[in-house]
Amino acid sequence: MDKKKKRQLLQNREDFIAQLYQECRSIKEINKWSQFEPIYEKLQKVIDVEKELSKSNPIWNREEKLNDFIEWLHTNGVDTSNFEIDSFENYGFGLKATKALTSDECFLTVPLSIIITTDTIMSSQPFASLISNDQLLHSMPNVALALFLLHERYQSSKWKPYIDVLPSHFNTPLYFDSNQLNRLKSSTALCDILLHIQRIARQYCYLHNLLKSQVSLSKLSENFSYDTYRWAVSVVSTRQNNILNNNGVAQLALIPVMDFLNHQFGQECIHYDLNLKQIECKTMNDINKNEQIFMFYGKRTNAEYLIHNGFVPEQPNPNDTYLLKLALPKTDKAFEEKRQLLERYGIETSDKFLLFVDNELFNPAIFIFIKIFLMNLDDVSNTLSKNMTMDEFFNIYTLDQDNDVRTFLKTRIQLLIRSLNLTCLTNNDFIDYLLMSEHNILASALKKLELPF
Repeated sequence: MDKKKKRQLLQNREDFIAQLYQECRSIKEINKWSQFEPIYEKLQKVIDVEKELSKSNPIWNREEKLNDFIEWLHTNGVDTSNFEIDSFENYGFGLKATKALTSDECFLTVPLSIIITTDTIMSSQPFASLISNDQLLHSMPNVALALFLLHERYQSSKWKPYIDVLPSHFNTPLYFDSNQLNRLKSSTALCDILLHIQRIARQYCYLHNLLKSQVSLSKLSENFSYDTYRWAVSVVSTRQNNILNNNGVAQLALIPVMDFLNHQFGQECIHYDLNLKQIECKTMNDINKNEQIFMFYGKRTNAEYLIHNGFVPEQPNPNDTYLLKLALPKTDKAFEEKRQLLERYGIETSDKFLLFVDNELFNPAIFIFIKIFLMNLDDVSNTLSKNMTMDEFFNIYTLDQDNDVRTFLKTRIQLLIRSLNLTCLTNNDFIDYLLMSEHNILASALKKLELPF
């Protein structure tokens, strides 16, 4: 590439990043796709120009680096005799038992000396000074951890064998193209996904501007791009764990080799021993030789698994739920009175509600919102004049047996089910799994509504 063209591309990049930053900062909340489109268009311009400048994240072969990684583990005192790294269908790499293991058996320990933590960052100069002097990095350890990972990647790092076996690409929404995002338009998770992408794009613009002035971190600044940043963010979000430091304070951590464990529902089986300064991993159940060893990633909804881990479990998720969005139109003649009544019960005029609460009961706040939504001005004024608690309001109107409320909710759920359109789910991927799980929750809610009181 000649110098004139490169200068022009670099100037274009600065212009596109400035436009993207302004767009991201101007939008506080994303409620629909049209609000996100200007961000997406400007973000694509940044990605395209950085690709022309060869600033995209490279693709590498993890398998070729596994032997070096295992040797590095052994050098640092990690015993790998209970397992080996192997490839599994539908999972990618994972840990395979090399012998039979019993339930609750410790099969892996990882010393603190090779774990990357927020304390690690603060002992690394000149990076620590950057963290200390910047409010965003100081207050957001996940962002600091992602940036530190990139910093180490472009150094002669002690963690190089670990970094070399990290995935070069992820299935998190940060990598979704427009077709994938469009498939999520009927999902209750869409707004959260778009907001997540907006936040990461905004962080990228901020960090790009910050790093330009950091002479001591010139190598990081030179290699910093949106593509490398979303890679680092995805590494941290899919692999981060909380461990205690010497003061008993929780800190984020990347734990080599343990992060090869894939997810399965069960119980938490990770323990940090403060005295021995090591992570101890135990089995969740009996495991036969040559079977894959799993760990439980924690209680999350399917939408949270997709956003933060880049997958949706195929197994039924006992912690999954559906966020039902309800909004009071500002054209309602009794809008102000209804707003006051909703506010009394801690409810916004536009809000998202967990569909179910404990024991699979409908969230009572949904019934209260719908009842107020359906009231006329006289009813609202009359109710406002009475100082009823939320429980009293629910019980006086026997909302769980109110035909109008139940019919409204039933109609809304039927519309949502139709919008998901299962006949179009032919990709058999994580997006399909998410949409199918949402459909199943809504179908279960509809069935409950059709039961007699």
